[in-house]
Amino acid sequence: MGLHLPKSHSRTFARYYALRLLYQLEMRECLLDEILDEGPQAIPQDQIEDCLHACDIRKSCEQYAFFDLFSTEPKGYSLDIVRGYEHNRGELNMMLDSVLDNWSLYRMPPVDRSIARLAAWEIVFNDAVPDSVAINEAVTLAKEFGGEDSSKFINGILGKIAHMKSERAQSGTDLSLNGDEELSADAEKGK
Repeated sequence: MGLHLPKSHSRTFARYYALRLLYQLEMRECLLDEILDEGPQAIPQDQIEDCLHACDIRKSCEQYAFFDLFSTEPKGYSLDIVRGYEHNRGELNMMLDSVLDNWSLYRMPPVDRSIARLAAWEIVFNDAVPDSVAINEAVTLAKEFGGEDSSKFINGILGKIAHMKSERAQSGTDLSLNGDEELSADAEKGK
């Protein structure tokens, strides 16, 4: 399966950037500002050429486009997602952990965890994005970058998060977690 970078949907493209940044945060255990201070990670042209085996269609190659993703500054919506996650890290991680059946957030592969965090932030904190869109976009990312069953796993987790959000909206309860007892009650219902 080849890499399918979005061509025109700016939010979809921003999610690719956000995934890249969340994954870097995860792997390097640092803050977003540290990564941003380093600037774009330009990949030397000779390295691109070596990787692409001097392909004649380089400018339309998906791999070439993917390299481009690392050579420009992330901005706009991608930073909104990552800063939003950083600001709500504890709450989002607890929420994700609460909907995992017999599993732990930290047992998930790092890329799956990053995708789940990205979409959970969109579902919980960004009313401008319909839950179904956040879930579908995350499933697409999981198909591209995750393992064989990642897309199904991500879909299930995020479906539970969206359901939790919907139940709380109907009951007039704030989705933000005010304590472990509230989270534990939701975890029992959501499983």
